[in-house]
Amino acid sequence: MDLDLLDLTADCGRCSGLCCVAPAFARSTDFALDKPAETPCPNLRVSVPGRSAPCGIHESLAERGFPGCIAFDCFGAGQRVSADWRDGPAAAREAFDSFAVLRGLHEILWYLTEPLDDAPTALREEVAAAAARVAGLAEGALVGVGVGVGVGVGAVRVEVGPLLGRVSETVRGASGPGHARADLVGRDLRSGLASRRALAGTTLRGALLMGADLRGVDLGRADLLGADLRGADLRGAGLGRTLFLTGPQVAAARGDATTALPERVPRPSGWGSA
Repeated sequence: MDLDLLDLTADCGRCSGLCCVAPAFARSTDFALDKPAETPCPNLRVSVPGRSAPCGIHESLAERGFPGCIAFDCFGAGQRVSADWRDGPAAAREAFDSFAVLRGLHEILWYLTEPLDDAPTALREEVAAAAARVAGLAEGALVGVGVGVGVGVGAVRVEVGPLLGRVSETVRGASGPGHARADLVGRDLRSGLASRRALAGTTLRGALLMGADLRGVDLGRADLLGADLRGADLRGAGLGRTLFLTGPQVAAARGDATTALPERVPRPSGWGSA
């Protein structure tokens, strides 16, 4: 599979609304209702096979109680699934199984395609080889090879985890726990960690940053893999050189036109132009 041709950006116009059907929703602050897995959301405009199935409240998701939908990203998996869940039970089973595998593999590929211009050549080559292998698994899932059986997304994550860890330490020029998995919920981090540059180059992997105040904080080269940024205030924050930042993390946070983001991470429409 040519990685240059692998689009990791969701294109809802080329998908049958799989993210509105396959996952289960639980009534919470993220979703206004309970929805069983593999059942269409009542807000989905189900159209005829071969046509798109857009969300009927897409422009007002937050106001209608669905911020979880805003923060979801299939990393381009939806448009790659050829089976249409509306074509009967067999097609639906194939579509849901393929989507589950592809979504996980595409997320892993997002991390493996992080720009690494400053990393040693040997490390870049190792990452590229891992990315090519995962892309091959994704291609196999499309033709039914390994769907639900031969491709264990969890096992692939375990396999590439140490490599991503070495990438993080090499690019950041630091090792150690840093603030990985730290509970920083609601914290004012503008001065609580010595200065606005205290988080630059650190690891915040898996850190809980819900509602944290990061206004104006420099997060350059910080590792944000798996960090929970829901409701975090990123206005004026510098995330342009962060590692492993994703669209869902950004979409779940608050920012503005002065928030610096990596070039490949889409800016939420409500943030204004940079």
